[in-house]
Amino acid sequence: MNRALSITSSILLATCAWTTACVNRSTKPSTRLVVGWQTAWATCGQLVETLAHTNIPQLYETGATFRNFLFGPDMNEAALTGNIDATTTGVVPTISLLAASDDWVVVGRLIDFNVSIVARTGSKIVTIPDLKGKRLGIPFGSGAHPPTLQRLLEHHLPIGPGPNSVELVNVSPAEAVTSMQQAAVDAIATWEPQTTIIESRKLGKSIDDQSFVGMLAVRKSIVDSRPQQLENLIASFIEANYYVASHRDQTDDWFAQRSNFDRALLKTIRVVEPNLKAQRIEQVSVQLTPAHLALSQKVADQMLAAGLIKRRVKISERVDLQFADRATAQVRRSGSKAASIQVLEAKR
Repeated sequence: MNRALSITSSILLATCAWTTACVNRSTKPSTRLVVGWQTAWATCGQLVETLAHTNIPQLYETGATFRNFLFGPDMNEAALTGNIDATTTGVVPTISLLAASDDWVVVGRLIDFNVSIVARTGSKIVTIPDLKGKRLGIPFGSGAHPPTLQRLLEHHLPIGPGPNSVELVNVSPAEAVTSMQQAAVDAIATWEPQTTIIESRKLGKSIDDQSFVGMLAVRKSIVDSRPQQLENLIASFIEANYYVASHRDQTDDWFAQRSNFDRALLKTIRVVEPNLKAQRIEQVSVQLTPAHLALSQKVADQMLAAGLIKRRVKISERVDLQFADRATAQVRRSGSKAASIQVLEAKR
């Protein structure tokens, strides 16, 4: 089973593509803080678009710039080659990065999000056991990969070609809708907003949903030498969360323009992130709970068993939440900077 599930590091750490730097390009090299983010991931996309379209990074003196990627493995490659200083990814790419390098530490929570298995219309797949003998698309190395493998394992479904197995097909996020439309796969494992796009076009229907967590990870050198800058960065994410909660239409527009998603569909996606309900900035949380950490450890162990990482990651030893605590305290002392927030001319 492990051999069948293994993928090479070249797949996990795919070549970085489609990147754009934006916001505060005057940052001095000595205080460089380049944050990677994913254009096809709601609702983290709305958060970073808020930081890109407003003066929040300047108000909090973060010195941050933002570089966009298609999905996690691309961002990890940039992280490992020294091209970015912070990553914003789901739990799976985060664990892959921690396993690949000791130079990274998790400092906060981004969003809670769903991973879904979506069955193609006409495939006669209603439950996970119905995947037997079918082709299942997964972005290899993404947040959908290990949880989906685990679901197959739980239902005693072998991996590979043949009538009694599930054949896995590497399908990137950009190819998800097209693959379903062209019947290249019988089902696909994905996340929002792709799940809603597929369902809205009546190309498929979700048969399984699981909730996971996204994380902010940074280089240890920043943790050690620039603690105030890191605290300010996390505080800016807290402010961005509050801004998104208060300006959903505007931030959805920004995300739709960047990602080329249908604006109307963003209103119908499955949103599980509690910060979007915040009515006061004090209600925004960027902390990882014990439940988050326990689930992340479970995923890390599943990845090791499946051969997706080469060494065990002990989550409790790779998480430092003191900066999230400090950022939270900073924001609660000063309150929201909403009155000073300005929308800037978009920089692409």
